[in-house]
Amino acid sequence: MSSYFRHAHSLVPRWFYGAALLGVCLTVGPFVGLAVAIPWGQLSELLANPQVKAAALLSVKTAVASTLVCMIIGVPLAIVLARVLPRTRWSSISNALYALIYAPVVLSPVVSGLALVYFWGRKGLIGHWLNELGFTVTFTPIAVVLAQVFVALPFFVATYVNVLRTVPVEFEEIALTEGANAYDITFRVLLPVTGFGLATASLMSFARALGEYGATLMFAGNLEGRTRTLPLNIELMLSSSDSAGALGSALVMIAIYLLLIGVFALTLIVHKKGA
Repeated sequence: MSSYFRHAHSLVPRWFYGAALLGVCLTVGPFVGLAVAIPWGQLSELLANPQVKAAALLSVKTAVASTLVCMIIGVPLAIVLARVLPRTRWSSISNALYALIYAPVVLSPVVSGLALVYFWGRKGLIGHWLNELGFTVTFTPIAVVLAQVFVALPFFVATYVNVLRTVPVEFEEIALTEGANAYDITFRVLLPVTGFGLATASLMSFARALGEYGATLMFAGNLEGRTRTLPLNIELMLSSSDSAGALGSALVMIAIYLLLIGVFALTLIVHKKGA
């Protein structure tokens, strides 16, 4: 066994270990700094802050709603991109669609927010029709959900597409020979086989939605109790020189992320036991 580990260490240049350690320090270091800065003696007061509680509740509600939307839309979209289009004469389109869907990931949050305004806003491509019907999207909780879906859906689709591509084609062919229809192949073959990947994609989209800031600020505003999520609350408190309140909001976000990691770890354990 010791010779095996010695062989493993010889696979990379020694300076890689220094670079890896630097990477860990650059990632973990800021969290250490944040932990040191938090006034732990005032923790109960920070978490009891009405603004923090309202922002946390809104963040969780909208992130859950946007994740459900991502699942409802993202599952069919990912299956079409990964399992259908590549087997048709339109296979080249799948890559182009995939690139378009992934665009919000690489776009500046300001550009994303501007795009949402010109699509859903009162004078936007769709928004002006909704406005004539008496339905306003901007500066409402719905705008928060739409902004979160816009930035989280690419993470869901990208994650789930990669999982779907690992499923052997033989699974579907065997199901077809057994008389399965499209419903059976989707809900009794693909979804059960990729259940862990679906859970991972959902957690990824939830985490991204929870942390969304730029597009939400431009499109939904920063209205307390309506559109002020935790990231927006942190920015407001920092601009008001309330660093303690900002740290409290950040701590709540970290706690939610740690909970997500715990859920992911539990899902992984269940998946390994069932494999």
